[in-house]
Amino acid sequence: MKPMKIKIAAFDFDVDFVPLNDEIFGDFSYINGRIRIEKNLKGPLLVDTLKHEINHAIFAVYQLKGNKDSEERICSVMASAETALWRDNKWLLGWIKKNLN
Repeated sequence: MKPMKIKIAAFDFDVDFVPLNDEIFGDFSYINGRIRIEKNLKGPLLVDTLKHEINHAIFAVYQLKGNKDSEERICSVMASAETALWRDNKWLLGWIKKNLN
């Protein structure tokens, strides 16, 4: 799979599909500005893993990590962040549809 870029708030993150030695499905590095996904993942597991790593990026960018905000606030921020994510990455919904089939 080709590398991609995902925009989250004011940041662009590289998404790379690489061998992760069957130890993890994916990871996120705020410092390195990247998400890595196990290259052999397919279908719903691939989509779920990317969405999982995007949520880690949203938590980092919106400084929710270590925050003792209520669940309602976190859900509200995640909804706004994901709305912006879909607005800024219109191609991503097509990618998700393609990889769920």
